[in-house]
Amino acid sequence: MCELFSLSAKYPCHIKLSLSQFVEQAGSRNEDGWGLANLEGKDAYIYREPVSAQQSFLAGFLSHEGINGHTVLSHVRHRTVGDVRLANTHPFSREWEGQIHLFAFNGDIPDILDLYKNLNHFQPIGNTDAEWAFCLLLDRLIKAKNQSKNVMDIIHSFGCELAKLGPCNFIYAVNDRIYAFASRRRYANEERPPGLWRVTRRCKELQSDVVAPGIHVNSGVEVDQQIIICASIPLTDEDWQPFEVNELICLSRGQLVDTR
Repeated sequence: MCELFSLSAKYPCHIKLSLSQFVEQAGSRNEDGWGLANLEGKDAYIYREPVSAQQSFLAGFLSHEGINGHTVLSHVRHRTVGDVRLANTHPFSREWEGQIHLFAFNGDIPDILDLYKNLNHFQPIGNTDAEWAFCLLLDRLIKAKNQSKNVMDIIHSFGCELAKLGPCNFIYAVNDRIYAFASRRRYANEERPPGLWRVTRRCKELQSDVVAPGIHVNSGVEVDQQIIICASIPLTDEDWQPFEVNELICLSRGQLVDTR
């Protein structure tokens, strides 16, 4: 399956993410594309290519030089629905209300294209179930805003609805907020939870870095830094917490602000 990663930090930190090593640690053969996004205010730096991270000069450059940010997400693709091309490479992005919205998906819900044929506000550029889900989610959020409904309730209901179609794990991000939903993940020949894991790092000392194969997070000089990382598998030997089935969390600046 695809691999997901997100980071939410109280203060900007320096992140070096080797996607090829990340995939190797996950035991995956994800050669169909990679993407990395760093949100900054209402906009985002977005890097993505429909090639394996191991073959990508850009992915290697970002791994070597790193990026600075407090809200970051990444995706490495193993295709199930849709061919290999840029339009099908995560994270997907759309502008709504003057802000960039990002979406990355891990799962397999091909029936969504037949069951939800009518999209109102946004249309897919590619032909993946993941991008269709993103456009559908934005439709739901626009409708909910017009009806003054709770965003967390809408996203959670949406995730549970899609989880009935197959494994469904996604990260939706806007501004400094990350919404992570997990149902179950395909392990070898079976599907089971958890779909995502998370760990919280409270940095009480200077240079309390997060170091693991494929990832190096320099927490910076702030002694009260706090970082929450979500990933498809535990990346370090720390105490990672598995997501419950159909659990949704909302993160902002290194804080867990809401759950469903």
